[in-house]
Amino acid sequence: MEKLYLFIVFLSCALLLKDVTCTDSEALSKDEEKIVGGEEISINKVPYQAYLLLQKGNEYFQCGGSIISKRHILTAAHCIEGISKVTVRIGSSNSNKGGTVYTAKSKVAHPKYNSKTKNNDFAIVTVNKDMAIDGKTTKIITLAKEGSSVPDKTKLLVSGWGATSEGGSSSTTLRAVHVQAHSDDECKKYFRSLTSNMFCAGPPEGGKDSCQGDSGGPAVKGNVQLGVVSFGVGCARKNNPGIYAKVSAAAKWIKSTAGL
Repeated sequence: MEKLYLFIVFLSCALLLKDVTCTDSEALSKDEEKIVGGEEISINKVPYQAYLLLQKGNEYFQCGGSIISKRHILTAAHCIEGISKVTVRIGSSNSNKGGTVYTAKSKVAHPKYNSKTKNNDFAIVTVNKDMAIDGKTTKIITLAKEGSSVPDKTKLLVSGWGATSEGGSSSTTLRAVHVQAHSDDECKKYFRSLTSNMFCAGPPEGGKDSCQGDSGGPAVKGNVQLGVVSFGVGCARKNNPGIYAKVSAAAKWIKSTAGL
């Protein structure tokens, strides 16, 4: 099954553009996603990280994203499917407060995104005004070069506010985990439908992974974003590494769309 990394929140009070501090009930989508096997991390360590609250009718979902310019957030295409409104929070380790909140004025998925296979799982959200970039709690991430690879055993830092266990609730505190990428041949042992626009990462024995609510978030090596959290089977399961959209495969489209 797919791991769609969407976290649904049914709010019982009005949603404001500032803090969401409502009594709510939580439910997961078809499958799961959040940081599993990681630890809490300060936004100062991952200042490119963005939190996305997405509205679809009376339901609210969360995803992650990354700051790629003063006006643009990179996220996963499956995060914005059927979504009517996107609110972005940056500069805070807490998903409910702090930092600065922006409203999206537009969103666009990769033109070759396939909702069934999750191939080309990229989207760009454009906010309503320039984001405040201070270089400390907010920073623009460098994108992988077009056509570059993600070598076997590449160590990646994945961050987000997703669940800390499969079927668990989301975290309001930012968390991160280190995972290693695998070669395409190794990934295809676990996921035969892997395309050249994807890579997988996570220990074969399980225990470390992204989870529900982490979708769209960044997978970074140093100061370069190599992947976008896309999907998987459950969270941190044995022989089921997470699947990431490969940024280098869409670098040309990302830069053109965002005017970089």
